[in-house]
Amino acid sequence: MAFPKHYLVTQERRFRPTVGWMTTNEHETNDTQWHSPPNESEGPQVQLGHMEPNGISPSIYGLVELGKLRRPELARQMRGRVELRFREDLAPVRLSFADEGVLIEDADEQNGWQPELLITGSLPEIVQLTAAPLFAGVPKLTNARGRAALANLAGGKVKIEGSAVLARRLLKLLEI
Repeated sequence: MAFPKHYLVTQERRFRPTVGWMTTNEHETNDTQWHSPPNESEGPQVQLGHMEPNGISPSIYGLVELGKLRRPELARQMRGRVELRFREDLAPVRLSFADEGVLIEDADEQNGWQPELLITGSLPEIVQLTAAPLFAGVPKLTNARGRAALANLAGGKVKIEGSAVLARRLLKLLEI
């Protein structure tokens, strides 16, 4: 799911759709400034692939798309294969970062697909990693959400196996 191409932005709220970014001051409605929408060509193409009935790949797609818009340079530089496995009855999610773009899909079978990075845990614990503020690609100790995410990692509730560099970049890309 991609974000709509146009938003109406006021000082306090965002409304959509419109013909572009619109910033208004609620006290001065005659002073309207139009801004062009974000340039989507800055980051790589993000595609949603195979979806399972019990899959959450569209949700991960939304996080990656948002990360691409916020950090296009990081998204362009990422290369590798990532798999997210959940303790719940959810299909694993595969992310393939390549020159052509990013493919996000629910895993249907193994088919010889070997991830360079494997993240395993329950859905809430993995989501907690994306909500934690980061420092150098690691959840911050000085923030409660960061400490909670680190506690899940230290306690073995979330396991990260494989490339540490890819893990840090992925967490930075998915950071909310």
